[in-house]
Amino acid sequence: MSEGSKEKLGDYMKSPVTSVDSKETVQTAAKLIEDEGVSAILVKVNGEFTGIVTERDFTRKVVGGGLPLDTEISEIMNVPIYTMDKNQHILQGIEFMTDNNTRHLTITDSGEIVGIITVKDSFSYYMKVFGLEE
Repeated sequence: MSEGSKEKLGDYMKSPVTSVDSKETVQTAAKLIEDEGVSAILVKVNGEFTGIVTERDFTRKVVGGGLPLDTEISEIMNVPIYTMDKNQHILQGIEFMTDNNTRHLTITDSGEIVGIITVKDSFSYYMKVFGLEE
């Protein structure tokens, strides 16, 4: 690829991340996901990112599990949060998501979470590689 082309994780991440406190209810978190138009939300415990909840978690754990809407979001969060540095190549991120069977990868800058990439975001890279982007 030519110099300056998009190939780092940071080039494809969505930022800032959407998050809620671990004490919030699943209903509040689901509304935030809808309002923000995202597919995952990070969960903070004492101000630190500690977990992630995806749309799939709401379907399987809340609806499928029959949990009440006032259940704390921490009850359904996934731990740990998978992270990679924003300067790593997008293909490393795609490989990591595949190897770890995850659809979401948080992106860090100097160890701090600054964004998130989804499997869907990785399609933009392939569109560019195959000359299919507009």
